[in-house]
Amino acid sequence: MKLSERKSYSSSLSPSMVTGIVVAFCGGLRAAGVSVSTGETIDAVAALAAVDASRRDLVRAALRAALVKGDTHDDAFDRLFELFFPAPRAGRQEAEPERTDGSRRPEVEDLRDQLTEALRQGDDDSVAVALEDAVEHWAGIDEATAGSERHHLQRVLRRLDLGRVLHQLMRGSPDRTELERQLDNAQAHAQLEEVLRILEQLVRERLHDTGGHDAVPRPHTEQLQDLPVMYAAPHELAALRGAVRPLARHIATRLGRRRRGRGRLDMRRTIRDSMSSGGVLHTPRMRRRHPSKPDLVVLCDVSGSVAQFAPFTLSLLHALHEEFRRVRSWVFIDGIVEVTDFLEAAPGVVDVHHLLGRRGLVAGDGRSDYGRAFAEHLRRWPDAVTGKTTVLVIGDARTHDRVPALAETKELYRLSRRLYWFNPEPRREWDTGDSSLSLYAAHATRVFEVSTLRQLGDAVTHIAA
Repeated sequence: MKLSERKSYSSSLSPSMVTGIVVAFCGGLRAAGVSVSTGETIDAVAALAAVDASRRDLVRAALRAALVKGDTHDDAFDRLFELFFPAPRAGRQEAEPERTDGSRRPEVEDLRDQLTEALRQGDDDSVAVALEDAVEHWAGIDEATAGSERHHLQRVLRRLDLGRVLHQLMRGSPDRTELERQLDNAQAHAQLEEVLRILEQLVRERLHDTGGHDAVPRPHTEQLQDLPVMYAAPHELAALRGAVRPLARHIATRLGRRRRGRGRLDMRRTIRDSMSSGGVLHTPRMRRRHPSKPDLVVLCDVSGSVAQFAPFTLSLLHALHEEFRRVRSWVFIDGIVEVTDFLEAAPGVVDVHHLLGRRGLVAGDGRSDYGRAFAEHLRRWPDAVTGKTTVLVIGDARTHDRVPALAETKELYRLSRRLYWFNPEPRREWDTGDSSLSLYAAHATRVFEVSTLRQLGDAVTHIAA
């Protein structure tokens, strides 16, 4: 969509289409690691409606004012703005050049229609083929002219015009109910975000294959497993989000094999059965296993840098809810709120900004206060922790010059079956600065370092067994 061409933006697109594109743009920012709340998305739509849409500089300024909170977000904002709102090219579009084998490249409209139809049908293979064709024909990547990833991606997006693709996807039968229309629109936004992700990946891989100097290699599965989540770059975080569900399936398989095991040798039954053969121990008898699924109560710190790690743990635990009898989750800073229902409804890794926007989470200065949060949990939910409950605390155990929550942690440990502590910081940073992990560890069954997905998976396997 070319915002500098007023007709193509303000006339051909309805307000709902404009809103859809802004929502997709905000979704792209979140995928890049920029926290954008629902309220800020609404502000962005209102800001865009208040400026002259034919002036691209005003559109950029309006969206930046509504969505960017600091200099660290500038790069992500600029990159995505160029993707969603590319600058118009001077002059007429060049003719489709001939390929070296004499055939013509696919027409823009044909490929756009092919992509739209594949998205409507949910045909992932056809979507991939269409996007691979688009990158091959329009990205302009070769060993002699490889430029930046952004440059080549813009070339593809300028041709595909994803604003028009979104428009086509959101069109439907006029007989649809309002709920059906909203569901269709939400699905279209999600599909557009996935298309952007695939295109970025394809351009990045092609640049890497041709030695492009601005290419960013895609992390391999093994690299992802050992990547420190709290220090991951935006493109690495996107890959990590995609790794959570496979990790959950892997853990469930491991736990299933463990629970189906034969158990330990039962000597009494073995000897008794051997009496019929004159005392020859020819048929060992095993103890019957009685697998039990614990209740799980999760208390998760979502303050500061820990907030980047928290959604991975919470999403993984709720993806494994069948491995526990019940999972209840709370998030805290200096206030505490229950988020069990919210997490159960989340289809994947939750956006941390959705957690931070919960009423009651910040009760004071917005710095983590374990003592205040744990005391409030014990007071407001006195029946949550019982002798059958496993309590899991997720946090860096930093006090921020407050009194550590030792009495409250000791009480949770006393009430529970077990209490585990997951610390997303590397072990070398424990008990440095204002970290009081060793003090808390005295009232915990075990403390785990979970700075990577591999460590997180191993720790979850342990507490669920």
